[in-house]
Amino acid sequence: MDTATFNFIEEVFAPDGVGDHVVDYEVQTILSGGWQRYVAFMREASGDAHTPVVRRITTSFESECRGGVRLLLGVRAANRSRRSYTLEEALWIAETHMIIATSTAVVVSLDRAIGRAVEVPPPLWSAVERFEGRTIGFEALPR
Repeated sequence: MDTATFNFIEEVFAPDGVGDHVVDYEVQTILSGGWQRYVAFMREASGDAHTPVVRRITTSFESECRGGVRLLLGVRAANRSRRSYTLEEALWIAETHMIIATSTAVVVSLDRAIGRAVEVPPPLWSAVERFEGRTIGFEALPR
């Protein structure tokens, strides 16, 4: 994964004062904040009123991260189904571009009024595809 393949990139810092090793929980917290900010940005751009709810998160921890290090966090849309979408994330050390972790988050579009997943609104996909500069393909998710 290369930073050039991500349009949504933020500079973040590994928590300081945690010693020589940032534990997986702290890395996952950084990643979770990234996909949440991406979704909030897209919902605001599209006027989406549904609630995004995580169905599944899978994270791979690739290398060591030390406290206080400047990091780059990238988030991009990977694919979608009728009622959910998958976001990919990567976390790099800013100076070396060494990958610390990668993650995928499957997000369901939930209508709280009826308490169930609903189809992802077309305006949301229009906003995502405009931002990403490409069409996001459909993929059937395994049950």
